[in-house]
Amino acid sequence: MPVGSLLHYYAPVLSRLLALIALLSLLAVPSPVLARDGEPVRLGLLTQRTRNPLYLLHLQPGPRRARLMDAGVLEVSVQTDWSNVWEKWSRVVAAGGQKQDIDMEVIRTGVGLRVGLPFGLEIGVEVPLITLAGGITDGTIQGWHRLLKVENGGRDRVRDGRFNYELFMPNAIDYKVDRPVVMGLGDITADLMVQVLRPRGPVPGVAARLMLKLPTGKYELGLGSGDPDLAAVVYVEHGWRRFAVYGSAGVIVFGREGPLAPILHPASFTFTGGLEFGLTQGWSLIAQVHGNTVFHRGFVHRFTNLSPVGLTIGTKVRLGPMDLGIGMEQDILNGDPTADVTLVFDIAFRVGESRALPAAGNVSP
Repeated sequence: MPVGSLLHYYAPVLSRLLALIALLSLLAVPSPVLARDGEPVRLGLLTQRTRNPLYLLHLQPGPRRARLMDAGVLEVSVQTDWSNVWEKWSRVVAAGGQKQDIDMEVIRTGVGLRVGLPFGLEIGVEVPLITLAGGITDGTIQGWHRLLKVENGGRDRVRDGRFNYELFMPNAIDYKVDRPVVMGLGDITADLMVQVLRPRGPVPGVAARLMLKLPTGKYELGLGSGDPDLAAVVYVEHGWRRFAVYGSAGVIVFGREGPLAPILHPASFTFTGGLEFGLTQGWSLIAQVHGNTVFHRGFVHRFTNLSPVGLTIGTKVRLGPMDLGIGMEQDILNGDPTADVTLVFDIAFRVGESRALPAAGNVSP
């Protein structure tokens, strides 16, 4: 799709996003807690993961700062993602027919609690609440496609607002979620982080993270895989003045005793990368990517064999002890398992953090 068409396609969403960014900037400028010295505060990246409902069944380590909270600091966060997903195809193979029909909108709200501990440790837990529904934006997306005279990808051959979640592979899996889910409990995750290097001046920040996903979501409702997953991730961050760069790399090991075992790889490599530019001391623009090697095997459709990679553009502001963030994600490969469009909203509130001076490592060297 030409660049001009892409801009026209996303103009309605981008205009609203820019208006919200402007509002957040006005709120950030007078915030008294931000006037702490002349350097911008590092706010970190937005939450990010592959929002395809098949991928949401599994553990996905997201971006985090490589600067852990100080001992005694408590953070409560709410992270909400809205995604529109369309994956409908069927193929005939030697063993029979393969089919995937996923047509829905996904709203995932993660309620998190994190605590800073002595000796450079931090623990956290996230409770995800997931809504799977037919959605309200199918008609809008198809209208943009018609306006730009681009292919709808088959959306126009089914009714708007349709909900379907069906997966079939001969001799492997026959999975179907019969009805939408208003809001259900997903798989709870717990993690432990260790500060390896604390970011100071020319020294980059480095942290390690161990994660465990518990099988608390109901598989038959599309809310969990039915198995625990494990992950180990290394995070880095570094910056100079208004710029900061972030990255992570790790491995996810899947539990493979449940119903999804026949189509799961044993493990997946995951990565994130991001750039933060501080416009003011408490307002940053963010660009970030997230990806992983493909989780599932055995599919013949080429899009399902692509490793998902998502690009998110957004902003964050700090208002005293609270951080607010908003962003929009799009798949880079135009057809990978990443959701078609995702809007991201982050709110985090900290208790016990010193407000007299910026937290060590928050100021770019």
